[in-house]
Amino acid sequence: MAVPITIPFKASLLNSDKCSSLELSCDCSSISFQDSSNYTTNDMDGHSSSLFTSRTITITKPDGGVYVMATSDVASADKVILPHASSNNKFTYNFTDTDEDGLYQVRLCTYPDWDSTVTYIKNVKSIVLRSGKLYECVANSTNVDPATDTDSVFWAEYTDPGACSDTRYCTTQTIVVTCISIDDCYRKAVAEAFCGMQKNPCKDMCDNKEFMKAMKMRVVMDGLEFAACGFDWDNAQDHVDILKSICCCK
Repeated sequence: MAVPITIPFKASLLNSDKCSSLELSCDCSSISFQDSSNYTTNDMDGHSSSLFTSRTITITKPDGGVYVMATSDVASADKVILPHASSNNKFTYNFTDTDEDGLYQVRLCTYPDWDSTVTYIKNVKSIVLRSGKLYECVANSTNVDPATDTDSVFWAEYTDPGACSDTRYCTTQTIVVTCISIDDCYRKAVAEAFCGMQKNPCKDMCDNKEFMKAMKMRVVMDGLEFAACGFDWDNAQDHVDILKSICCCK
């Protein structure tokens, strides 16, 4: 008889308050975050801490470029990281000279290795890593090697769905960055708007172009905050695009 699962495995990038762990440094030089997946506290068969020897963290930048942190078994990694058991599970992405303001998406994927002693149950929908490939359980089995199950009777090769869908093994968090150039643009607009008001307090503000620029940016920045708080990332991206356009206005 199968043992009931009370604490399923779940990949996580959340902090102890169950909020996103993504955090922007005070000097706007980096984004820090942590892998808080419950490797040691889940009670799923085949998901013991020792089986998670690989993981991949993909950071997608506003321009569509990606930066990959992964364990040494992933050949395409930009930075090699340790497995969770040998790490403090805290990470930092440092901005480069070509990075820009916008949405930075951090996606963590971590899969357990296949274990010959585990009884895999179809309804649990386990996905395992074996010889560099992912396999999904499609029929109950014990000691059936996914790599040799060529007819896919018990195991079917699995393709990660990507950022479109979070699963038990993959999770995504997003952070909005405006401190690279947008915040400076806003500070400059506010300072120049004040100078204009100081020189002529009675002048109609509609004639103060910098004041209007600063007010437009303030409205859009408020909208960006609302969108981010509501996890409406498409809307947030629209707001970032408008802010960049306003900053480019002459």
